[in-house]
Amino acid sequence: MSTKQAMITEIESDTERSDTTAIGLKIDAAIRFYQPKRFWFNESRDVTFNTVASTASYSYADIGTEFYKLDGVFLTNGSSVIELDRVNYTALETADTSTGVPSCYAYINRALRIANSPDDAYEVRLTGHIKIEGPAAVGDADNEWFTEAYDLIMAHAKAELYAHRWEDPGNASIQQIIAAGELRRLQGATHDNVALGYLEASDF
Repeated sequence: MSTKQAMITEIESDTERSDTTAIGLKIDAAIRFYQPKRFWFNESRDVTFNTVASTASYSYADIGTEFYKLDGVFLTNGSSVIELDRVNYTALETADTSTGVPSCYAYINRALRIANSPDDAYEVRLTGHIKIEGPAAVGDADNEWFTEAYDLIMAHAKAELYAHRWEDPGNASIQQIIAAGELRRLQGATHDNVALGYLEASDF
């Protein structure tokens, strides 16, 4: 378990430079760089929300979690769990607008649209590659970028600092090599943890 503050302190110690603000910004930039990449720790099958009767569209702000890629959408109807079919969004534009038990979904403009428009409140579970933000505060613990990808984020941040802040291309190259190695390590761990290379959906 570690924190952004611990990483800032370690980078200042390793580089013998006191540049807290710039280091913090490069750490944030490193997280943004790797957010779209899929690892075992940014896959989820635990995101759920409840539909609202006669409401077909749900933004990721409504759901509370943003997905880079949806693997599956599962709706609970009584004792049954239904996997909704993914369809092209244009198909929903001309679809029957009557309410009922949803059977399919599409994604557009950072929102999930389901059809039929639900006639009741149903629990919906989403699986796939989620966007994990960096910590809100430098001392916050349990953020996955610092518990699972600490060395990757640190090496990438150092490479950017050496290349663009401290004008030291030699050390920048060294850190780029380290970051590439850490990326391969995490990708290997992802392959080992998820044998198919993606989060396999299952019934609940």
